[in-house]
Amino acid sequence: MDEDKYRSVYKEMNPTRCYFEKLLLLRYGNCEQAKKLFLAEREAYACDSATAQQQCFRLLEYLRSNSRFSLQVTQIDGPLPHAKEIKVQAGGLFGLQQLLGDQNVTQTDILNDDAKFGEQSQQQAPIENVYATINDAVTQYKELNSIPYNEIVKTIMNFKLPERKRKQKR
Repeated sequence: MDEDKYRSVYKEMNPTRCYFEKLLLLRYGNCEQAKKLFLAEREAYACDSATAQQQCFRLLEYLRSNSRFSLQVTQIDGPLPHAKEIKVQAGGLFGLQQLLGDQNVTQTDILNDDAKFGEQSQQQAPIENVYATINDAVTQYKELNSIPYNEIVKTIMNFKLPERKRKQKR
């Protein structure tokens, strides 16, 4: 299946896509509102709630906007390149979860030292529930724009994806 065809079928099958899909696909978190879909041997996530989807979208926009400087991006008009988007999604939610739990937001070890890229199970995901974490933030700070993003940007900045093991040339 060519990529253009895949994207058009994806949009038809998944009109309420999850905005934290990359985080969920890499098994860095779970969400009570996410529903897994399969299309052309690929996984995708849809959101079961339009309200939750909009709340996640607004948070993601705030995270992207506030992390522009640390990501060395001058303008953000949508999704970032893959690695930077992962930093924003995983690092941002991990930082928010730490902030809500009064933990040190500079601690960014999301994976165990022995974990390999993409092998972390959902039971050990550092973000227990994306939707609940965002709701807790709204409860504590009253509005998404009142969250101290300058603290969360520290975890975004320090978040590192595990290095892929490259095949050695013979």
